[in-house]
Amino acid sequence: MLRMLFGLNDDDRALALLAGESGRLGSAHVAQLSEMLGELARREEWQRLLRWLTELGPLMSGRRLRELETYAGLWDAVVAKLPEAEPRMWETLESLLPSSQSIYESRLLAAGRYEEWIDIQLSFGREPLDYRATELAPLEKEAPHALLPFYHQAVERYVAMKNRASYKSAVKLLKRLAKLYKKMKREERWIEFYELFELRHSRLRALQEELRKGKLS
Repeated sequence: MLRMLFGLNDDDRALALLAGESGRLGSAHVAQLSEMLGELARREEWQRLLRWLTELGPLMSGRRLRELETYAGLWDAVVAKLPEAEPRMWETLESLLPSSQSIYESRLLAAGRYEEWIDIQLSFGREPLDYRATELAPLEKEAPHALLPFYHQAVERYVAMKNRASYKSAVKLLKRLAKLYKKMKREERWIEFYELFELRHSRLRALQEELRKGKLS
């Protein structure tokens, strides 16, 4: 029935039918929908595809990553032709979190929306040391200011753990912070922060030792 209504361009009834079956959408249904929407992309029916993607958004919550990647790829195609649809794409992908996290994050980085990427990391409790330095290098180059809260908050968490391993992690991030402040030509702000940091934690002998080993003291 859905396929027939779609073929007749009766999108109102097709989408109403789909909404009524939302709780019973299986992988076969999603595969069929992907095929149908792919047809719209091939025929360059962008406005119609935009409507379908928008209406499908709530139904994609919790779907498999592969299915979400196909869905997001169709959004990419629409936005390339209809730039005014981009805000709706971001809203939709955000609404699908956490299922869409990797998809959403990769697009934020590709679009240079670094502050929003950082917000996601903070919201989901990610740590800077979860990433290789090379992965964060583009942010350090293009938007070092965006990384400051990410690094600062992680340093405080590591210090609060009060063990040698966490102190070593804190020192790694402090060294990265020093480089960021230098890159931003804000060395005075770094010195001010670091002197206060040392003073606040002057009684943590193991931390002070790690700071000296890291040549921060």
